Amino acid sequence: MGATWEEVREFTAGGHPVVTGPAALHALQAHLEQLGPVAKVVLGDRHTLAHCLPELLAHVPVLRGAPTMVIEPGEASKRVEVCTALWQHMVQQALDRRTVLLCLGGGVVTDVGGFVAGAYKRGIRCVHVPTSLLAMVDAAIGGKTGVDLDGVKNVVGVFHDPLGTYVHVPFLRTLGKRELLNGVAEMIKHGLVRDAAHFEALCQAPLHDLDALEALVARSAAIKAAVVSEDPRESGPRKLLNFGHTIGHAVESFSWEGDRRALLHGEAVAIGMWCEAWLSHHLGMLAEEEMLRITSQLHELYAPYALTPEDDHRILELMRNDKKNTDGAFRFTLLQRIGEGRVGVPASADDVRQALEAYRRSV
Repeated sequence: MGATWEEVREFTAGGHPVVTGPAALHALQAHLEQLGPVAKVVLGDRHTLAHCLPELLAHVPVLRGAPTMVIEPGEASKRVEVCTALWQHMVQQALDRRTVLLCLGGGVVTDVGGFVAGAYKRGIRCVHVPTSLLAMVDAAIGGKTGVDLDGVKNVVGVFHDPLGTYVHVPFLRTLGKRELLNGVAEMIKHGLVRDAAHFEALCQAPLHDLDALEALVARSAAIKAAVVSEDPRESGPRKLLNFGHTIGHAVESFSWEGDRRALLHGEAVAIGMWCEAWLSHHLGMLAEEEMLRITSQLHELYAPYALTPEDDHRILELMRNDKKNTDGAFRFTLLQRIGEGRVGVPASADDVRQALEAYRRSV
């Protein structure tokens, strides 16, 4: 390629590379050229195909003329029925096992696309080109795929490593502040469980400045890739990345059920991190000073969300379906200190109720 280290940075995430830097899309072009004359299909949502596909094709000419498949933007597309429609289209187009599915979009597109690729003809190759901050630092890295079922997040899915994840930060210009903060939540999580300096840098960063954000995106992607490489199938250390998600996933699913404001994934994870930082202190692990540092930063970035005591029963019910529980018990990733997480910590339903009540009192 002739690109320098400053232009391309590559990390290994278990079974696939994660490529960042200004020349990431040039690296994608080279990778696709190496595959030879195989069918290539681009999957996106209406927004990414309209706003990001032209820039992708400008940098990756090998994709010009590739057919596209489209899903609706948003969590509602993470359904088996949407996958079925995509599989039916692929059968109609007679796509064979050598086909490469390029997933151009945020976490919904990469989750759905990875699952569709992993199941079609027992697995075809896919490539992730994330267009949201959430996908760049989290969803598109690590080979996890999944769709929702009966209101339970990501309960149906497979591990299916892409050929690679190619991070092109300029795509973030298409996002508003709320979507950026959606991804910042996962970056904060990376710092809290693995890298205190990264957490502090995020607290001080001008998040509206893409030039300042680019290095932080690369750092978060590297943290996620390193944890995945240690534990590709989530039997141990990878569970660090669940911090904020045990409560957060349940709150996210709950928010979509009624007529209140539906939360984005990162917004719900921010509530989950608030509650699980409080829980870490409540269970004698995290110093009060550090707990207050975390919770105040989360309140500074994310608008409060109204939860009532009557909501707790449903949130706990949703938590009981969480994939991370074992033997019917709640198992959390909690914090020993900022920058150090601990997996598999048991906590009771009453502990969770107290954490939710503490959050209610704080907003």
